[in-house]
Amino acid sequence: MIYLDNSATTFPKPSAVINTMNTALREYSFNPGRGGYRRSIMTAEKIYNARSLLKGFFDAPSEERVIFTSGCSNALNTAIKGTLKKGDHVIISSMEHNSVYRPVHKLKSQGFIDYSVATVYPDDDDATVNSFRSLINSKTRMMICTHASNVFGYALPVSRICALAHSYGILFCLDAAQSAGVMDVDIERDGYDLVCCAGHKYLYGPMGTGLLLLGRNVDLDTFAEGGTGSAGSSGDMPDYLPDKLEAGTLNVPGILSLAAGVRFVKQKGAENIYHREKRMIDKLRNSLSSVTG
Repeated sequence: MIYLDNSATTFPKPSAVINTMNTALREYSFNPGRGGYRRSIMTAEKIYNARSLLKGFFDAPSEERVIFTSGCSNALNTAIKGTLKKGDHVIISSMEHNSVYRPVHKLKSQGFIDYSVATVYPDDDDATVNSFRSLINSKTRMMICTHASNVFGYALPVSRICALAHSYGILFCLDAAQSAGVMDVDIERDGYDLVCCAGHKYLYGPMGTGLLLLGRNVDLDTFAEGGTGSAGSSGDMPDYLPDKLEAGTLNVPGILSLAAGVRFVKQKGAENIYHREKRMIDKLRNSLSSVTG
């Protein structure tokens, strides 16, 4: 089979991911943090190890700031709706995925926030950054920007846009759905406040996995409430991370398989994966250009 839909989800998955899923379903199908018995504790240790791996991979401030989600859409909704307050203004790019556009559009239709769309100029990073700058006003609380377009493949100057946001005291949220695992995403170095990732794309994990990575000084309200392994007698969600933002039973097989995917990326090297993909794209483009019509 010739597969050309990796922007939607990577296929085939590495054998290590498939094997880990099988092992997790057989040996770690226990609720981490919900019991004191041996299997529950072993599963909790595996989950912590996955957080630690991801903390290092993205240079996040701590393991507690690695939040597991059901996908990038869920991560973005949590980031957007957990951060914005009534009357806030948001700036998004003209290349945003519907996982960004639809949440802010709905919040605006409800009269909760306002948003503006910055034009992206693919051949002029200065113009793109200035487009964001021109839309800043006194109520702007957040800028949201995709790292790379899922339609055009164009990479935006996100580190510059993040620096611009911070110069005005504005939060910056990076949609790394198409870049995590194949492009450099470093939270501490570039100062990203929130990073949202799809686990099933270039991190090579299974569908139904995603990440919300929080910068050092960011605090979010809860997007969903539910069971946790802590503060069970309280009507409120725990006020500490990651419990605060992880309501309900974690997708243990998915998370452990995602960790196997990240280890695969580390072994191969994200830069090597990037250059291999680029060579394949160039070959495809050159071959198709010779086809009449």
